Parts: sequence; structure tokens; C-alpha cells
Amino acid sequence: MQQLSMLIVMLAALIIPIAMARFKVSSVPTAVAEIVVGILIGKSALNIVHETSSLTLLSSLGVILLMFLSGMEINFDLFKKAPGQKKRDSKSPVSMAAMSFTCVVITALVLGIILYFLGLFTDVLLATILFSTIALGVVIATLKEKEILGRPMGQTILLTAVLGEVIPMLALTFYASIYGHNAGRLWLIVLLFLAAIILLRRFRQPYVWFNNVSKATTQLDIRLAFFLIFTLVTVAETVGAENILGAFLAGMVMKLLEPSEATQEKLTSIGYGFFIPIFFIMTGVRLDL
Repeated sequence: MQQLSMLIVMLAALIIPIAMARFKVSSVPTAVAEIVVGILIGKSALNIVHETSSLTLLSSLGVILLMFLSGMEINFDLFKKAPGQKKRDSKSPVSMAAMSFTCVVITALVLGIILYFLGLFTDVLLATILFSTIALGVVIATLKEKEILGRPMGQTILLTAVLGEVIPMLALTFYASIYGHNAGRLWLIVLLFLAAIILLRRFRQPYVWFNNVSKATTQLDIRLAFFLIFTLVTVAETVGAENILGAFLAGMVMKLLEPSEATQEKLTSIGYGFFIPIFFIMTGVRLDL
């Protein structure tokens, strides 16, 4: 049964993009289609795929790689001011993203208050955190599929989604620690960001040398990427933060190391070619409507 579930998921990951291309379905992102198919073959409908330890592991690696690649998609040049510029342009992607997410938080707060007075939700703060969360994984997959990440609009949407993923994630970590009577561990989250800075400084110079000595059988750039991922994921879990936050920071560190286009292409192929589709399909499989 375990092998059958794995086979069905692998078959679905292969057939979904083929079927969408065959029937010219372009309005629905592939990630959404994978989640819908997961719902159909999961416990909500046909119930022919069951969660196994292997699928759980591959799905976890999928979301970790998805967050890592999301971190790598950020254009850090947007945060630099042009020579002679005194203040940031209000129409820049960074400014627009900040304003957009502020509107999201205000909307979430209003919705939380409404639900509170309707008696449907008792904690306005928790409701605000939950409703201000943005599914970065689906957003980044859609932007990449539509090939608009390189445009200002794409970077604006990406940065808005990043804020909507990272800030609520940190807020939920703080919320759980405080209400779980574990507030004394909150300062440990600083160690995660400190570890990211140390790794960036440690590998900035050696990374150039890695590219010179790397061979087809060693692929040092890919090995370094996975080392960064699992190091920061381990640190994140140790200090009580979400592992995907560590993966996202690892992607930012890798981006700041200025990898070649070939390296980015290989990492994208590994992620979107195998692990990430399994994550989206299994997200639908786990959903019990």
C-alpha cells in the first residue's frame, strides 16, 4: 500500500502539468491544480492515497525547498537607494509591499473584531495573525510559472507575500511561547538570525573558490546549498522557531552569496521537478473536507 500511494503521487505529479497543457488550462496555477488533485485522491474523496512515512518526509523536504527557493527569489537591489536619492520612492516594490501588507493586517484585525462580536472567535490577536497570513508557497509558484518575478509587479507581490508569511510566522511563535508559558525561550530566536549572518560571512569568500574547484561529480554549490538549508532548519527547530523560517533564511543567504544562473537553475530543477509537487499534492491529500 505504501508503494502504491507513492506511485499514485508520482503519477499525479507527472500527469497534472501534461493534462493542463493538453487542455490549455492556463488560468489555474499548477500548484493549485496539484492541491485539488490531492484532495480528489486523498481522504476527502477517492481515498486511494494514504500518508506514509516516505511521503511525509518528501513532502517536508518539498516545503523546505520551496521556502529556500522563495528566499533566493528576492532581489536585494530593491533595498538599496540610488546614488543621490534621499528617500525611497513611494512606488518602489518595497514601499508598495509594505503598504499592501499593512492593509492586509488592518483587514485581518477588522475581520477578527467582527468575528469576536459575532461570538465565532474569542481571541482577536490570534485571529489577526491567522487572517494576515499569506500562502507564500502558492504565490511564489504562481509568479514563477507566469514568469513575472523579474518585473516590479512580480517583486511587489513577492515581497508582500514574504511579509505575509514571515511576520505572522514570527508572531505566532511569540504568541505560542507567551501563552504556552515559555516566553523565556523567545530570545533564542535571535540565534537563528545570528547563525544566518555567520554562515553568510563564513562562505562569502570561499564560495568563489568553490565554483573554481567544483566538478560534475562533486557539485559543491548544490552541496553548500543543502548544508545551509539543514543547518538553519536545525537551528530554527532547536530555538523553537518554524523550520520553514530557517529554510527561508538559508535561501536569502544563498542569494547574497551571488550564485550563478546555472546553480539557481539546478536548485530550481531539484525543487520544482520532484520535491515541491509532492508537497502540494500531499497538502490536498491531508485535507479532510
